[in-house]
Amino acid sequence: MEKNMPYGREEPIPLAPPSYDNTQHVYPQVPVTVAPAPFVQAPQANILGGVPCMATCPSCGARRQTNVNFQPSTKTHLLALLICLIGGICCCCIPYCTDSCQSANHTCSACGAYVGTYNN
Repeated sequence: MEKNMPYGREEPIPLAPPSYDNTQHVYPQVPVTVAPAPFVQAPQANILGGVPCMATCPSCGARRQTNVNFQPSTKTHLLALLICLIGGICCCCIPYCTDSCQSANHTCSACGAYVGTYNN
């Protein structure tokens, strides 16, 4: 054995003999799964309330206090109809004057984008 050869080997390790047939080897393809891109979701209705609150805008990403605009909903119209049917025709406008009978639409105070709605 020579001292210059690693591990006492004097000749190289032979490689596998080449294949002389014309067959093509087909290797199975591994399916690649791509995770869906994250998306920005509006805050849930239980986070928003009937008053301005802190929320992150889905449009501009700013975390600020929201502006609240009240709009009549189906509940508002049905309550006014019920008051009218009971006999209080002069009181049927009360649900349109109270904020608790209307839906609260929250918008971003920075860019004005829609953030969410709180239905009473």
